[in-house]
This record gives sequence, C-alpha cells and structure tokens, in this order.
Amino acid sequence: MKTDELIQTLSRDLPKVEPGVVARRVTMGLGLGSLASAALMLAWLGPRPDLAQAVLTPMFWIKLGYAAITGIILAVLLTRLAKPAAKPGALAGISLAPFAIVAVIATMGFIKAPPELHRDLLMGHTSMICPWRILAIGLPVLLGAVWATRSLAPTRLRFAGLAAGGCAGGIGAAIYAIACNEASAPFLAIWYTLGIVAVATIGALASPLLRWR
Repeated sequence: MKTDELIQTLSRDLPKVEPGVVARRVTMGLGLGSLASAALMLAWLGPRPDLAQAVLTPMFWIKLGYAAITGIILAVLLTRLAKPAAKPGALAGISLAPFAIVAVIATMGFIKAPPELHRDLLMGHTSMICPWRILAIGLPVLLGAVWATRSLAPTRLRFAGLAAGGCAGGIGAAIYAIACNEASAPFLAIWYTLGIVAVATIGALASPLLRWR
C-alpha cells in the first residue's frame, strides 16, 4: 500500500472537528478559572474601599489594562499552541508589547519625579506581597488553562505551558487590580510583571501535564 493510500485509510473514519472548538475549549477553561480567581480575591482581599474613586483615575485603568491585555494576547497564543505543530509566530513578540508600553510610562514618570519619591514609586507599600498575591489569584486560572489545553493536542508543550501560565498571570493580575490600591507606574512595571512571570514559570514547569492522553 502506498503512503497516500495508507493516510487516506487511516483518516477515513476520523470525526470532523467543528471550527472554533479549540477557542471555545480554551475560553471555557479560562472563564471557569477566572470565576474561581475572582471568588478567591473577593473572599480573601475584597475590592479596595475607594474603588468608586479609583476608577476615575488613569492609573487604575493603566494597571487593569496592562494585566488584562497581556492575558488576552497570551490567551490567543495559547489557543494557537493548543493545535498540533503550531508555532508561536508573531504573537510571542506582540505579547511583550504591553510591558514595553508600561515600561516607557514608568521610566518617564520615574525620571520626572523628585528623587525623594523614587523609592516610594518603586516599592509602594505592598511590593513584598504583590507578586505572591498575583501568583495565588492566578493559579485557579492556570488550572483552568491546563484542563482545557490537555484535552486538545499541543505538541510544543513548553511554549504552551508558558503561554498558559502567562495568560493566567495576566488575568490574575487584572483581578487583583480590583483589590490593589497602588498607583505608581514603576511599581506596576516591576511587581505586577514579577507576579505574571511567576505564574508563567509555573505554567512552563507544569507543561508535561499538557500532553494529550
């Protein structure tokens, strides 16, 4: 039997995969994880007391937007990598764009600020707990991403795990932003990014769990 005939024979009875099934599966996993993370944040920390006033400030939306956009871009990347033999492509570079923008804003703000404010801009008052809170809040989203992805067919497991973790970190950071009252771009660029990277690292380490079974 020739190779082409063999392929046709093996694939003849395969069920057709509906368009968009991968995106729906990933969306479901991330959605369920996000609900769990939001419930964790509300039960653990609750929204910041001055939320009604905070939403009127640009920094609140910069903080929320940075985290959420990072999560969305990496969710799209994860959806791509959940397919066999898929490559990260340009999305890998695009996922760094939110950080680059925030880094520019943070650098400009830091340079313009008086020297006596530099430490407060960098450290805020929650620098030692912020990344850990983002990590904790992002873990349920990561579990949802792993659940969704392992039922699909990723072949570049390390890339997929990194995307899953980065996506979960971004979404977790966005949820945490509702509770966080830090209002400094340098703080955001350093400590929020560290929290997102921490979840991404766990995702990469957990990448063997994504292998289809």
